[in-house]
Amino acid sequence: MFWKLKSTLDRDDEEWQLLSWGWMLRNLGDPESLRYYQTALPTHAHFAPSGLKGHAHALFVFNQVIDRFGLSSSVFDLVAQGKEINPVVGKIAIVKNAPVNPLGTYSRLENMNRHQVTYSPSLLSDLEAMIATFSHEICHSILPTVREELPGGFETEEFATDLATIFYGFGIFGGNNAFKSKAFTDAATGMQGWQTSRAGYLTQNEWGFGLAVRTLLLREKESDLLRHLDTGLSINYRKNLRYLRKNPKLFEEFGVC
Repeated sequence: MFWKLKSTLDRDDEEWQLLSWGWMLRNLGDPESLRYYQTALPTHAHFAPSGLKGHAHALFVFNQVIDRFGLSSSVFDLVAQGKEINPVVGKIAIVKNAPVNPLGTYSRLENMNRHQVTYSPSLLSDLEAMIATFSHEICHSILPTVREELPGGFETEEFATDLATIFYGFGIFGGNNAFKSKAFTDAATGMQGWQTSRAGYLTQNEWGFGLAVRTLLLREKESDLLRHLDTGLSINYRKNLRYLRKNPKLFEEFGVC
């Protein structure tokens, strides 16, 4: 039996993403103007270290992200969220169902024509997650300005917002933060093990597909991305690159040109 090359998405998700790429290219910028949004890499060359702490550090990073979008930071307010409740209160006491803040939120202050982005203080110790969160929230300020309805309608807005971060060059950050697994030791309880976390709305498979689309549109060197992708995302990315290269007519079919 011959092995059939496939993408990492099922048929419906693949169709939605390709339709969404067509939507973005019609409304946010064609493939040529897409080159303006250089692929952001997790390097000091792309994001200078701040040398700061706390909110000053977050603001420094936020302004760097804003600059890569070509937007003005003067209409954005960055606000730190309150501290989260620590669910561990003793060696044998843990608060059940303790509320957890979102990594970030976006709102538009209509009466002042300003945009407000909030962030969780937990991001201060994770630069890549902070950049992924900021790029997502900034995209929330852009998509509502488009009159053409999103593929799938309003219900797909958060997924389209994640996809827009790939369009604007921040896909490595979002994709790497889509799924994390790491060992942990809890000093209070003495527990050890592995913990996983998810961020964003797209799955790692969907991030890999989106990054592959952008690479082909810009004719980027895949090696430039692969050195910065987590193992799981790297596998998805390469598989989708092979699939899309074997099926170039998909771009014409869904208006991804």
